[in-house]
Amino acid sequence: MPRLFIASAVLLTLAACAALQPAGRYSSAILPPEIRAELQAGDGAFAPDQMYVSEAVEGRSFDKVMIDPIIFFSPLEAPRSISPEDRQTLLNNFHILMGRELGKDFLLSTEPQRGTVRVQFALLPVTQEEVAMDTVAMVAREDPEKQIVVDTLASPLTPSADLLVEALWTDAVTGAVLGATVDRHFGQASFNGDSFKSWADVNRYLEAYAVLVRYRLCRFQGHDNCVAPPTPLG
Repeated sequence: MPRLFIASAVLLTLAACAALQPAGRYSSAILPPEIRAELQAGDGAFAPDQMYVSEAVEGRSFDKVMIDPIIFFSPLEAPRSISPEDRQTLLNNFHILMGRELGKDFLLSTEPQRGTVRVQFALLPVTQEEVAMDTVAMVAREDPEKQIVVDTLASPLTPSADLLVEALWTDAVTGAVLGATVDRHFGQASFNGDSFKSWADVNRYLEAYAVLVRYRLCRFQGHDNCVAPPTPLG
């Protein structure tokens, strides 16, 4: 059974020798203060913008993944740049696409059990203001084949919608923190809101991030047959 995370040369390749980022620079949705204080900048095209790997990953192995409902967090005082309906659709599509990708390598679990890594994803605008839970994905975790919204409705992402994606990885049974990542622009190189004309364009970013996460997990498991995703979208 492969190990999900390895604190070895593979991790050093992805995020080595990076200076610590100021923990209070941007607001965080789900990462505990002690984890934020340990975040390091990633190094390389496919590395997170910031990441943390716990010593608790040493010797652990996982063959199942449990994806918690994805949550959108908003600043308490700032006006919302994405409508409630679009926020719900964004999270639902994100959850489905992530399940489809990770389900190619792991069994998708709906409850904590042995050999399961649990991941919580949170989306939030880049801000220094305090944020609070806003919208939760309404997608059955056991049904990753549910259809995503792909019609030609106007994209909800505007030029100012610069979103962070935080991920917190834990042992589903013990709750031990295994790692955390922070990505801007869904892990992509840049964000050009004017290029998003429809939900199909938005889904292109969401799917690219899911592919990227799958590749990172493949590397973390120490496999030598990992297929690198395309260069991050710009």
